[in-house]
Amino acid sequence: MTRTPVHAVGAGMVRFGKYPKSVTLEKMAVSAARAALSEANATPQNIDALYLGTVLGGSVAGQRVAAQLGMSGQPVTNLENACSSGATAVRDAWVAVSTGLHDVVLVIGAEKMTDRISGGILADLSDLDAATGLIMAANHAMSARRYMHDHDATRAQIAAVAVKNHAHSVHNPFAQYQHAISLARVLEARLIADPLGLLDCSPISDGAAALVVANTAGLARLGVDRNHPRILGCGLVSGTLHDGTRSINEEDISRRGGEAAWNITGIDPSDVDFVEMHDCFTIAEIVRMEGLGLIPRGEGGRWAEQGLTGLGGKLPVNPSGGLLSRGHPVGATGVAQACELTWQLRGQAGGRQVAGATTGLAYCKGGTVAGTDGASVTTLVMQA
Repeated sequence: MTRTPVHAVGAGMVRFGKYPKSVTLEKMAVSAARAALSEANATPQNIDALYLGTVLGGSVAGQRVAAQLGMSGQPVTNLENACSSGATAVRDAWVAVSTGLHDVVLVIGAEKMTDRISGGILADLSDLDAATGLIMAANHAMSARRYMHDHDATRAQIAAVAVKNHAHSVHNPFAQYQHAISLARVLEARLIADPLGLLDCSPISDGAAALVVANTAGLARLGVDRNHPRILGCGLVSGTLHDGTRSINEEDISRRGGEAAWNITGIDPSDVDFVEMHDCFTIAEIVRMEGLGLIPRGEGGRWAEQGLTGLGGKLPVNPSGGLLSRGHPVGATGVAQACELTWQLRGQAGGRQVAGATTGLAYCKGGTVAGTDGASVTTLVMQA
């Protein structure tokens, strides 16, 4: 398939956090969209189509947002793909713009969770774990226990992920939490699912993020140059059936998600300068980085402990603060990751800037399906 280059020309977010009922999904989405449009030197009338990712927003959330933006009548696509919803919206927008179906599109990820979610989130109700009342934290706790057993890793090494990501979030004005935490605080936090404590878990969050993407014709229409990060491609895979013999941490779905990205974009894993990783729990960052092949199997805990995945390290992971401290309004997460890649590749990330970054990868994993190793994985590659 012939593709034309696609650029991220505008990024916008509202700060993730917990908002009162008066701050609706639509209000957050419109605010993020207007910020992205401003960066792109665009108006709603310049936009050919809107793609919106949300889990809880409803089947016509995009049309409600479009009406408030002054875009009613334009093509609107609503996407729900669990935690990959926003990332899937980015992918569909990239496909549409790269093939010339549209020249300029607006992608939004938005979620209002605090009105609807309290406590731990269950896996899919068809899963045996969910049927017995186990929340997602329990699945990741089992992952952590297995990882510690298989690789002689320590509880402190897993906790180091939270310390690192909170340290990064200090420099992110859009993060839900903007303060550093100590290793001792992570280890002493209230236990959620042994061995994981409160600070090993991403929070319930509200928020929205938006991205304007354009091809060459779209850039000309907006009157902007080509010096904007390019979306090289976005992989999307779903889980495969297994017979129960795989290790909980094998992460074959992550391996295949990575291969999809490498095949589409033509880059090599060694080309990646930094990663925005779906760290819904501390252990998730470790095993998914290993599954992608970006960190040797069994070494992720030690890399975190030794600072190799921190700013200034060998491969910075989650300079934004990640889900653990930026927050995780599920439908917004994938678009927020794309915004972070955009700002990093422009050199506009301030105190969290990855020095010399030219290629970034964003990874989202969404949902569970009984008998498989996950519902969906998206891998977005952008380059300066």
